Amino acid sequence: MNYKYTEIMDYLRGEIDKDVYTDKLPSIRGLAIKFGCSNSTVIKAYNELESLQLVFSAPKSGYYINKNKQRSTTEYDFYSGVPNSKNLPLFSLLKIQQQLLEEQQYNLLNYSYPMGYNLLREHLLMEIHDQEVSLESILITEGAQGAIELLFGADLLEKKVLVEDPTYNIVLSYLKIKNIPFETVQRTQDGLDVAELEAKLKTGEFQFFFTVPRNHNPLGTDLKEEEMKKVLEMARTYDVYVVEDDYLSEFSKGPTFFSLAKDQTIYIRSFSKTISPALRVAMLVAPPDFSKKLSYNITYLNGGAPLLNQAMLLKYLKSEYYSKDMTLAKDRMKQNIMIFKNALQGFPFGYHIPEMGFFASLYFPKEFKLKTVLESMQVKGYRFRDLTGFTLQEDKKVLRVSLTRVEPNAMNAAIKELVKEVLQMKGDKDDKNKIYI
Repeated sequence: MNYKYTEIMDYLRGEIDKDVYTDKLPSIRGLAIKFGCSNSTVIKAYNELESLQLVFSAPKSGYYINKNKQRSTTEYDFYSGVPNSKNLPLFSLLKIQQQLLEEQQYNLLNYSYPMGYNLLREHLLMEIHDQEVSLESILITEGAQGAIELLFGADLLEKKVLVEDPTYNIVLSYLKIKNIPFETVQRTQDGLDVAELEAKLKTGEFQFFFTVPRNHNPLGTDLKEEEMKKVLEMARTYDVYVVEDDYLSEFSKGPTFFSLAKDQTIYIRSFSKTISPALRVAMLVAPPDFSKKLSYNITYLNGGAPLLNQAMLLKYLKSEYYSKDMTLAKDRMKQNIMIFKNALQGFPFGYHIPEMGFFASLYFPKEFKLKTVLESMQVKGYRFRDLTGFTLQEDKKVLRVSLTRVEPNAMNAAIKELVKEVLQMKGDKDDKNKIYI
């Protein structure tokens, strides 16, 4: 959970990293007005940054950057799910972009097409390699979020949406902001609550069931094939589409809902975590008539991915760089997961570590003072995240640990410190009446 003073800390550290401030920092009163809080909250933020030796105070003058010790905001960042920019294939994409520009394809600077760039769609169809899927089923969207907005925010939505709890926080936020009627079904380390799922689908009130079956965000778990087949059987019985977010296809194993039942699945594959979020390109595969209806909304809402980005993705997927870069990314991921696993030794509660993936999850007893541990780690400069924003249940005591943003040495030091904090706190009961500033 983020507190107001940690929000101010994050803001200041981010501005320092971007060289917005190079010497003197904003006044206490100025930050209090900006963040709508008291002066004491700003002072607390500055005091914490001072304890980290990132800033220092000068009497009657204010706060200044400690240039002798500045720490990158990503050095110990287990909070964010954004890929580490240093691990993205920058040089490969630069070469691809240069090749495209040299080819002088003027049309790539124009608007995209309703269904997307045909050459990219054809290539992705070949990758699917299934005669049941036609080109008319494939639609290119402006990232996975664009696909989700097309599905849930368009006039195609006639009933409620059912989502896992916990689930991808952007989906949960989108449904709330747009006032789209939805309900949840429980998902734990062990999988979906299939009985609860069937009880809700029986009502006939739902049109879509949104799920992240592989490398779940935030839990990092995979659904079992037997479980997925039960879900598909229910989806057919109660006339519901399974909307599958396969955001980490290159690094995932096991079946997808799409591979098991193409007629009952709307499949979304994005490239943001593995290639670049800046491309804003995703593939949506649905029954042809459904894809056609969605393409109309892309045209009139101007929701398509930039044509140049689609062409870049196509050229990259067909290049020798793609397989080399993915192999390198997998090797990095394996190394970090191995270090995480070793550093976690002695952790007293349950956890899930993926064989390959972006997220691990740590599980705590209901009485555990997880907020206090998060606050203590934050003060020390280690950013971790609970399930706030990913769930409707405030009593879930789980940490989502981002595995790919930190370097190996930082991973080892931070996780050992986390285990130490947890062991010190173990046995204490959570004080629900404690007030956190």
